[in-house]
Amino acid sequence: MLAKTERLTKSDFDRFFASGKRLHTPLFTLVCAPHNAFHGAVVVPKKILKSAVKRNKIRRQVYDILRRLARAQARTGVCIILLKKDAVGASYEDLSHAVSAAVGRIQNTR
Repeated sequence: MLAKTERLTKSDFDRFFASGKRLHTPLFTLVCAPHNAFHGAVVVPKKILKSAVKRNKIRRQVYDILRRLARAQARTGVCIILLKKDAVGASYEDLSHAVSAAVGRIQNTR
């Protein structure tokens, strides 16, 4: 899980969600925006997973992937991940590879 200082507030989420650059993958949609520090958010819609326990589990996994990525590569900026239905059946390794590839791809195009 990301530290509380690395998570987005509701007002920050709305601002960066509206202005960020989007990248669509089969597992998720990534919204990135430049910022001087790293901040992240993960959204798992109730539409794709009805069970709160399962939604929270996959959200915690993606938060962990974001945290490891930010620490290992000293990333900055805002990353919002909106999971899609295909992400439900994906393994942790698949999610990890997809997130790191997408973040690298979107940050290299800035």
